[in-house]
Amino acid sequence: MNPILFIFNFKVLDIMKKIKRIISCAITICLTIGILTYLTDLMERKSSDQKYEDFWKQEEGFDVLFFGTSHMINGVFPMKLWDDYGIVSYNFGGHSNQIATTYWVMENALDKTKPQVVVIDCLEVENQRKCSDIFSYVHLSLDTFPLSCNKIKAIWDLLDDPVLEQDIADGKARTSAEPRTKIGLLWDYSVYHSRWNEINQNDFEPASTYEKGAESRIGVRSTQLNRINKDEKILPGSTGDIYLRRMIEDCQDRGIEVVLTYLPFSAAPVQQMTANYIYDIAEEYNVGYINFLDTDIVNYQTDMYDGEHLNPSGARKVTSYIGKYLFDNYNVCDHSVDGKYEFWNKDYTEYTNFVNNNINNCSSINEYLMLLAGDDLEIRMDIRNKDIFKNQLIMNLLENIGVDTNQLSCKTDFIIIKDYGQKIYVIDNIRNAEPTQMTELGNASLRYDLDGEEGEYGLYIEDEQVMLGNSLDNTAIQIDVYRNDTKIDSVRFASSTLDDITEEIKLTAVR
Repeated sequence: MNPILFIFNFKVLDIMKKIKRIISCAITICLTIGILTYLTDLMERKSSDQKYEDFWKQEEGFDVLFFGTSHMINGVFPMKLWDDYGIVSYNFGGHSNQIATTYWVMENALDKTKPQVVVIDCLEVENQRKCSDIFSYVHLSLDTFPLSCNKIKAIWDLLDDPVLEQDIADGKARTSAEPRTKIGLLWDYSVYHSRWNEINQNDFEPASTYEKGAESRIGVRSTQLNRINKDEKILPGSTGDIYLRRMIEDCQDRGIEVVLTYLPFSAAPVQQMTANYIYDIAEEYNVGYINFLDTDIVNYQTDMYDGEHLNPSGARKVTSYIGKYLFDNYNVCDHSVDGKYEFWNKDYTEYTNFVNNNINNCSSINEYLMLLAGDDLEIRMDIRNKDIFKNQLIMNLLENIGVDTNQLSCKTDFIIIKDYGQKIYVIDNIRNAEPTQMTELGNASLRYDLDGEEGEYGLYIEDEQVMLGNSLDNTAIQIDVYRNDTKIDSVRFASSTLDDITEEIKLTAVR
């Protein structure tokens, strides 16, 4: 063989081997990256992606973005803003977020969209920490954002938190299940890789929330707010104060309007002093401020989940107030007839189904009545055990729906609520007096033993059946709920023993 040809062939073979090695390495690297990416997506907790799913998939712009703590998550419902005003918004509130964390959430969100208005709740302005001591909450706020300069800046800044580090060392911080590491926020597989024994169907098919970043917190706990003098204020210069000013200044530099809020709850004196101080910030920067501590928008007897957070009844009231404020004072558009946002109508239908399911799944009479408040419903109540009127919370919740409880008595048999609580009809003594009487609704009558069923009865208005019940079961109150003339639920709360101390009847849901 020609020596030159031999050498040439040898070099070609050598080059081909090197190319094969390079290709093999490239394939291995690609497969490794692909597997790690898949495992990262699979193993990570889905709470952050679920919360922001609708934000990322929406190509159209947003009118309003909401930022703050869990008070914001539980306190403002973007889907109600859509229904009432056609406002397109998203709720970026995060559990236990400090203002510095909220600042970085906003910076990352503004990488994607430029809203007309940013609404910032000012809880925690007095605090010196930059982020929550429960690090899973930081993951909730930041995991969803793709790697970017702003996300890297956020991670480096938030983990430079000497105040929190000192609080941890002094035992003043809560114990966090998640390690506080930069790599954990940069690449969350390093945190979640051990979740293999927690994997369930939701990891493969994450459930939608339908609430555009908000979160309905269902419960009722009566509390109160003891308001201090409005002249009592915190001193400026806290970490929260510094980052709030950065948020306002950055928005103004971008041409974005700012509205500050202090959402309602049973605030401690130092928190009320913060709310008072925010008036000065709002005046200094010439921005809007709604201090709900100085309003009577919510009822602290019926609208709180736990004294700190609003339940859906309170959130609907706050959302309605903010919606009107935005619509009256800022250039936000009604997109309800805008073809580009038609998909929001579909989303609202899904949200309505979600709200209906919350009602369907509720077994507490207090929570049930709370969920009915502030929603566009028709409600029919059949009261058979008048001892429920001894329960002051139930009476408060009936008032919250729109019922004038001064009209109720031991003879009240039925309450019919129409038109979003605007029309309330009370039918008294139809069981024990004449089974037919004239009411504002028309001629009402009770008819017994329907279809030959013993104890079966129906309430009829002008020969139209309104409710159906049975006098032989142990029902204290039956509630039928309609939306758009379609019954969405019928529940009976059965009587049990009276509480020995309060003499208030205990009820159990039966469907």
